[in-house]
Amino acid sequence: MLLAQVPSRGSDWGCGIEQLGTAGFHLIAEGTCWLRFAGQPPQQLVPGDVVLLPHGAAHHLAGRPEQAAVPYAELEAAHPAGREGIIDLGGEGPVVRVVCGKFEYDGDASQHPVLSALPPVIHIPGTSADPELQGVIRLLVAETTQKRPGARAVAARLTDILFVQVLRAWLDTAGADPRSAPQSWLMALRDPRIGAALALIHEAPQQPWTVESLARDVSMSRPAFARQFKQLVGVSPLAYLSRLRIALAARLLRDTDQLVSDIGEAVGYTSEFAFARAFARERGVPPGRYRRTALARPAGV
Repeated sequence: MLLAQVPSRGSDWGCGIEQLGTAGFHLIAEGTCWLRFAGQPPQQLVPGDVVLLPHGAAHHLAGRPEQAAVPYAELEAAHPAGREGIIDLGGEGPVVRVVCGKFEYDGDASQHPVLSALPPVIHIPGTSADPELQGVIRLLVAETTQKRPGARAVAARLTDILFVQVLRAWLDTAGADPRSAPQSWLMALRDPRIGAALALIHEAPQQPWTVESLARDVSMSRPAFARQFKQLVGVSPLAYLSRLRIALAARLLRDTDQLVSDIGEAVGYTSEFAFARAFARERGVPPGRYRRTALARPAGV
């Protein structure tokens, strides 16, 4: 569901968005701005960038990193959106245009079994978006900037597709299987028990989970749980757990100098040998070689 299109001019503007009861997103249609989120440094956003906030966490958008922010409710009151849903903040200078939206579902985002397992902010740079996501971005920008009949209804449908594509892009980056992982998240949105199992796995992937323990924790029989999990996710619970562990380990290998044995233990393997074997099976190379290859790549590759 589309919230608003927020055009502004210049850098002397700031918008404070309070905690939402659902997931939200921002799409940078024109110009540049800055995202400020508690506990993280300000992040510059450029045209084509998409920011998904799965928990609807409070944050600021501003023309400059240090710019003070005015609560969104006050800006909306001072600049009524009108039928097109456009909140024009005015000002002078280059135009900054941000398309803001939200995804509606029953319940609180912070309590949703799947969305609560996602990070608080997912940023997909426009330069790294795949062609399908870029196509959705272009369509959504067109429908929210051109005053054509039915534009808001079309935009509302496009936000659902945007949600799917952003999760797929994030999961691809995280190292998940693009053929099955996006399906798991989306189907789990409608299945609270499988969604709860996914949340348990993501909250503590290092735990010695078994099919039996997961089934017990979500109040299902082992056969029914195993069958339904594979039907919705596309892989068995333990295969999903293994892929998640290896994805987390790959990130630690790339971004930290922790010992390989410590990383294996951190993601749930009882021995370095077991970790190396699982990593090689999933990624095709042992963890040590993976780290050396990753570190040898030029910055930004």
